[in-house]
Amino acid sequence: MTANENLMQMYYAMQPDALRETANQAETILTGIEKALEGLHPEKVFLLGIGSSFHSARLAELEFRTLSGLPVESVTPETAEVRLQEMNPQTLVIAVSQSGTSTNTLSAVKQMKAQRGCPVFTVTQGLSSPLAAESDAIIPLCIPDEKAGPKTMGVVATVCSLLLAAAAIRGDKKACEDLIKDFRAEADAMEANIPAARDWALSLKDQLSAESAWMVVGQRAAFAPAGECALKLIETVRRIVTCLELEEAVHGPAASFISKPALMVLHLPWEDAVRPEALCGSCEARGGHAYRIGLDTSAPHCEAGSITLSYHCRRLSLLELLLPAQAVSAWIAPRMGIDLDRHDSDSFSRIFSGHLDG
Repeated sequence: MTANENLMQMYYAMQPDALRETANQAETILTGIEKALEGLHPEKVFLLGIGSSFHSARLAELEFRTLSGLPVESVTPETAEVRLQEMNPQTLVIAVSQSGTSTNTLSAVKQMKAQRGCPVFTVTQGLSSPLAAESDAIIPLCIPDEKAGPKTMGVVATVCSLLLAAAAIRGDKKACEDLIKDFRAEADAMEANIPAARDWALSLKDQLSAESAWMVVGQRAAFAPAGECALKLIETVRRIVTCLELEEAVHGPAASFISKPALMVLHLPWEDAVRPEALCGSCEARGGHAYRIGLDTSAPHCEAGSITLSYHCRRLSLLELLLPAQAVSAWIAPRMGIDLDRHDSDSFSRIFSGHLDG
């Protein structure tokens, strides 16, 4: 890796370490979760978060359902407030907040506990945070502080911690052991993908810097990482970004290609490729740029505006799809004159930051 221009570049490169350290600390994490589950018999799980924490929950949701054997749903605090009547003491809420200071998530947790009697576990780094203080159990994130810049390591660690919690809920020791092995193996795949995605973004730096708007599209399971990719682009290159599921994109919004937005399509190798490719072709026929982000089990490779990354296992493969958008965020934004280490301080940002001071 070259010298870092900002903290996000450093944290981006450390994501494989987040996988490995979660694997190293998994036994301790699992012991804490198992103890917290004593006497609980959850019938449904809500994964609660906002921003990247919400998208982390969505990235884990499908596999969480498989591992836990329970109905699982990812919700924002606003959605949770509307859904309060569906909750009861058998509803386990797993709140996600890397800092533990999200005001919206904290408010929702207080409501769920006080009004519906829900047990609450929290996935966080903030072991002494307000959210941790409201929780019945803490699932620690095994990563260093991400002091500035949009989150990357936190997303990886959160997904891994949620999957460990899912296996613990079911009491499946073999699944826990398999997860730990998969974390380590996926870290190796990510280690190769990290520089490949960075180099891909830098090879297109002039074109990427000039894009005036983005549409990020994912098919089925790939819709979850599409949301996090869109958020990263909004936070960094600061352009208009729309996130759509493939079905939404092909039924109307694709007509917006006439305005030549950049199209980023996330594709999983076991899904049909015909319709995503047709969408890319439609964009390019109107003079726009289509960036195809795919996966296979071979070494990462690029072709024109497309990149195909390696993956080890399906249940962690969605994390690899995040890397190209993260690389655009970390390396292209500075070339657009955007300082990713600078915190906004205007009144709008203070009002909508959604975090407690300190």
